[in-house]
Amino acid sequence: MKYLRITLVVIWKIWFYILVALTTISVGITIYILTYCKNDKLSYFFIRLWSYILFYGIGFSYTLHSSEKLNPKENYILVSNHTSMIDIVLMFILHPQHPIVFVGKKELERYPVFGRIYKRISILVDRSSKESRGTVFSAVKKAITQRNKNIVLFSEGGVPDRDIVLGKFKDGAFVSSIYCNVPIVVYAVHNLKNMFPFVFTLGYPGRVKVERLAILYPDEKETKDTLKEKTYNMIYERIKNDKIEYPEFK
Repeated sequence: MKYLRITLVVIWKIWFYILVALTTISVGITIYILTYCKNDKLSYFFIRLWSYILFYGIGFSYTLHSSEKLNPKENYILVSNHTSMIDIVLMFILHPQHPIVFVGKKELERYPVFGRIYKRISILVDRSSKESRGTVFSAVKKAITQRNKNIVLFSEGGVPDRDIVLGKFKDGAFVSSIYCNVPIVVYAVHNLKNMFPFVFTLGYPGRVKVERLAILYPDEKETKDTLKEKTYNMIYERIKNDKIEYPEFK
């Protein structure tokens, strides 16, 4: 049974990468062209179409539990735990009325086709460059105030090792929230660490549980550290009891 499971998982993962290639070449080319036409509404429609095909095409669905409703006329900074590449497409699916832009690693622009599209729809940061990190906040503010965008920042800075429940948060989202006077929407995503990890022989399709935990508004007394600690603790408390399968696999 073990080898049958591994074989089926590998076939499933191969199908995912085939689907990524086909979708990125077809829908992705359209997105890339539209970014030059400056038709943000149409571009976002195709970005979400790309996300829907990938997410549902490999057998995922989701439930969203929330006591907080987003105001369609307000912009936000979106913060979540980061456990899988599926987190990215899920963020697009969750926000039909709030066009999002990711703050992401500059090195991802090197990938063929995807990298060129990624560069057009993201704020890129070279974490090894102090100058690059310093320009992010003004770029975030411009995206929010001038382009009516919402910013996604995975504050762990990447996907942590499988045995880590929640990685240490970086400052970017919280400095941006205070600098731009924009609220933070806090999400907890459950079980994607098991359902679609970077380990090629692990994973399975199914329903992803997402919780929108709170909308945090910065005030005059708030510092980046208190805002960061509050967000971190809120997410950690929700996911700390999620069982991690095969934590020894990295």
